[in-house]
Amino acid sequence: MSEQHNSATYQPPVSKLLTIGECQITKTEGWPDYRKKFGLTEADIPELIRMMSDGELWESEKEAEPWSVIHAWRALGQLKAVEAIAPLLSQWDHYEDDDWLNSETPSVFQLMGIDALPVLAESLASQSLSEWARSSISEGVAKIGEQEPEHRDACLAVLIQQLEAYNDNPAVLNGMLVAALLDLNGVEAIELIEQVYVAKKIDDSIPGTWATVQIELGLKQASDFAPADLQHQLFKNMQAARLIANPNFENGFGGLAPDWSDRFAPESRFSDDFLNVPQQSALKPAQGFGKGSANAAEGNKKKKKKQS
Repeated sequence: MSEQHNSATYQPPVSKLLTIGECQITKTEGWPDYRKKFGLTEADIPELIRMMSDGELWESEKEAEPWSVIHAWRALGQLKAVEAIAPLLSQWDHYEDDDWLNSETPSVFQLMGIDALPVLAESLASQSLSEWARSSISEGVAKIGEQEPEHRDACLAVLIQQLEAYNDNPAVLNGMLVAALLDLNGVEAIELIEQVYVAKKIDDSIPGTWATVQIELGLKQASDFAPADLQHQLFKNMQAARLIANPNFENGFGGLAPDWSDRFAPESRFSDDFLNVPQQSALKPAQGFGKGSANAAEGNKKKKKKQS
């Protein structure tokens, strides 16, 4: 850190971002047009990257300054600054618990578009990045494929390639990869997805159960499954633990908790260790940012799918 506060070293037009203040939680179409409103151009990309990575701004106690790093990465997305991907991902080394970083990074990648895909693919495969950073990449790749349908297959291929390494991936990342494939209606990956579920290498609280995946891809109907098949493993573990502690435990619907014993017979491929809670990453605390905080449901990278 220099002795002089870094904010004093920024020059117009980038310096204008220091005084905008609090951001609103909106989709990318609700973000200001930083190019038009503040006159930012490709020539400002290096300074915007510096601002986005500026630890003094991240931790500044001045009311408006901390928000400038968010405005900077939004502007970089609009400028399609692919060279900002690595610096943005490096922020997880210091601010992994920040809600804004978690919730907005996929949208920044979406704005960068298909030109960002090679860098994102390489970063997604990097085990040096945290699972949260890599999960954010997977969501960003899906957003690109949704936004640019002509490049959907290329985005799908990146996600499938990473999911093929499911034995080495964290369970949360596998969950996010499956969720991303569902966003792209990736029925082509159904056999691989099944392998991940059979191997129990997935946090199924993210995309839903194997039954849920089949329903979302249009391969099965909800009527093909019992209600318990649509309840993710962690929920089942909690319910089973409650029943062991109190056989008369009542569920949230006013009746006795359902008898799932037949669901966990030895022949069931998902039943061998149902009472052992799968290793899961702790939910991220809502750290907040500046004077406000992002929606916690957006901030923790667990993008929930519809569950019963």
